[in-house]
Amino acid sequence: MPELVLMGPFLTRAQAAHRAGLSARELRARPDLLRIGGIWLEEVYFEFQFDRNGIRRRLGDVVLALRGSMDDEAIADGLIRPNSLLAAETPLRWEASGRDRAQLRTAALEAMVPAGVTSAG
Repeated sequence: MPELVLMGPFLTRAQAAHRAGLSARELRARPDLLRIGGIWLEEVYFEFQFDRNGIRRRLGDVVLALRGSMDDEAIADGLIRPNSLLAAETPLRWEASGRDRAQLRTAALEAMVPAGVTSAG
């Protein structure tokens, strides 16, 4: 398996909460948001999860589908890699273009979840 690539920029908890229009507590409770760290230092959030309207909810559907099978870093890595099931687009670009959400979810599950692992959802 190739090494993980983590694409920034990243947002602090306060920045992400502001962008999402949530309290810090509400933000941390969101299972559809990817984060890094949080054991010794405050967690950071991938900026690509947010747009001018707040949280990119369609992207959150993919995160929720993968959450039981992969950690946040692996999910984030998979979202920035070209996916042959999406006409060689990255899942991030596919979602941003507003194309078929079901195809995005299916492609992400088939391409990212390790063989033999089933995801709830």
